[in-house]
Amino acid sequence: MQVEWTELAVPGLLLSSGASVTDQRGSFTKILSGPDNATGLDFVGAELYWTRSAAGVVRGLHFQLPPAATRKLVCVVSGAIRDFVVDLRVGSPMERQLFEIELNPSVGGLLVPAGCAHAYEALEDDTIVCYAQDIPFSDDDSYAGIRADSAGIVPRSSSPIVMPRDLEFPKLAEFVSPFVF
Repeated sequence: MQVEWTELAVPGLLLSSGASVTDQRGSFTKILSGPDNATGLDFVGAELYWTRSAAGVVRGLHFQLPPAATRKLVCVVSGAIRDFVVDLRVGSPMERQLFEIELNPSVGGLLVPAGCAHAYEALEDDTIVCYAQDIPFSDDDSYAGIRADSAGIVPRSSSPIVMPRDLEFPKLAEFVSPFVF
């Protein structure tokens, strides 16, 4: 099973094919085969997370500041999400623009480059999102975010669930980016 990657509108934002085999038991999907020469991914020392969210939960926009800036590989195990990426890299052709894609278990994985903020909205109850970071999560001064509503994210839910901490982040227009394309 070979994982194939497609580059999306944001430079370095890649979508894996999610190589799958299906039989009478169900399916088996490979999201990453590493180290991956096509992406330069090597998740040695990386961390793997998963979240479970109710429909209407909005998480993000989150990222880590240098020198702890990290790439994330995001995949949906069950349910569905609207996934959002904002490129914060100065000089990028997509600088400060919002990119959106829907992800579900049949889509594969989304590789979010360092220097991009990431968020998602759960579209179904019990949505499980799994993601790996190539640098361990840091809950110190390197952890940062942008207010999702200031970047053009409008939840589909009429009553979105957003953490108060996410509402305290600066607006996109106020953020001075340390990232360079």
